[in-house]
Amino acid sequence: MESIKLIKEYIDVLLDSDVYLLIISGPPGIGKSSEVLKHIQEMGYVEGIHFIYETGYMTPLAMFRSLAQSRMLDSPRLLIYDDIDSILKNKVSVGILKGALADVRGVRTVSYQSSTSKEKNQSFNFDGRVILILNDILNNKAIEPLIDRGIFYNIQLKKGELEIYIENSLASMYPTVNAKERNDVWDKIKIFTELENFSFRTIKRAFAFYKTNKEGWYTLFKRSLNKK
Repeated sequence: MESIKLIKEYIDVLLDSDVYLLIISGPPGIGKSSEVLKHIQEMGYVEGIHFIYETGYMTPLAMFRSLAQSRMLDSPRLLIYDDIDSILKNKVSVGILKGALADVRGVRTVSYQSSTSKEKNQSFNFDGRVILILNDILNNKAIEPLIDRGIFYNIQLKKGELEIYIENSLASMYPTVNAKERNDVWDKIKIFTELENFSFRTIKRAFAFYKTNKEGWYTLFKRSLNKK
């Protein structure tokens, strides 16, 4: 899928320029996270040594601490924040990230002001890079200042693009399932790719049903889509 492959090119630019932020936005379950991590690891970077991967709920303080922790990494000192859309609606979190990305006279200063935590009135200079992987930013006005500070890539799938990408990925996704079985399952479920919520997660659910009930899996799958 061409739109997914472009992720690699944007990561290359991020890691080889004076740009410090890459925002990747797009529908959930289309492979954004897996493509980012795959390319980073193909480049020889190791989690915990060269990059930190954070996902799910995160407080502003947790973000401040992860940025601070990244100073212990080897270059490129990369922070990948995945599926943290909600925290980016928090002005404190956005402010912390703005500090990490605002290059003022060659220095990017991250600050955390608090009257309750041990980190109150703490600050440090940040020299890493950040990738944000988001599902939906259309209604998030708070993130607009961040978009201006880096590369923003909003994935918009063309008709049939997801179907082709899935077909090319099935063998690597399910290497223990023989080719005939993979094709049989895919032939039955690809008619649902036009559904708004169809994604790689839908594929995983179909194959989970197939592995546990080869006779009745399709009925279970259709019911999981609320189809009769």
